[in-house]
Amino acid sequence: MGDKRSALWALLSVMLVGQSAVAQDYSYPTPPPQQPRYTTEPAYAPAPPPKPKVSAHRGFQGGFNIGVPIFLDVDKDVVRPGADLHVFGGYDIGYAMFGLDLGAMWTPIDLNKVPDQLVGANGGRSPVTRLYFAPEVRVQVPNKSPILPYLGVTFDINWWRFRETGVVCNYWYCTRVKVFRFTPGFTGKFGIAFRVNQGAYIDLGIKYSLSGAGDFFFRREQWVTPYLGVLIR
Repeated sequence: MGDKRSALWALLSVMLVGQSAVAQDYSYPTPPPQQPRYTTEPAYAPAPPPKPKVSAHRGFQGGFNIGVPIFLDVDKDVVRPGADLHVFGGYDIGYAMFGLDLGAMWTPIDLNKVPDQLVGANGGRSPVTRLYFAPEVRVQVPNKSPILPYLGVTFDINWWRFRETGVVCNYWYCTRVKVFRFTPGFTGKFGIAFRVNQGAYIDLGIKYSLSGAGDFFFRREQWVTPYLGVLIR
């Protein structure tokens, strides 16, 4: 009986020692190491956002200027430099302007300097008056600088008068009225506008004008007009 118990304890001891050895030799699998999180930087700087496109100026353009008309191919002692008052307005689309011009011009005529005049005659000085209406097309160079160059063309409808009057009668009475005569014409202009405030410019330029023969002139007449004024844009 004692031998059986000793053998049984010996067997149990061997089994426990073996199980302990197996447990020590066994290792549980370890999970793979986690990669650290990081953000990649681009190799080049990102492109800046696109700038919004600036649309061309659209809106009203108008102005007023005063000029000095000087006729060409005339006797300068008789036909003197005069005055030209001119207003215009139109629709501005940035690179061009389409508008209308209105104006009045006066050119003094010194009749005392007319050659072959009768001795003792005193004609004095009287102005030739021109009233005109003209559609205009203008090409301009808009830019970020305060300078705005432009070229313009007008097709002139002119009415001229020099001392001429006529008698007009109705049923009750007659009256004397001033008589204006028509001629067609053309004007080309070059100018530079200098911005002095937001939307306000000083306008400086020169015009070349031509009037064809018509009810007033018997030949083609031409003149130049330097001018100075104000432009609103």
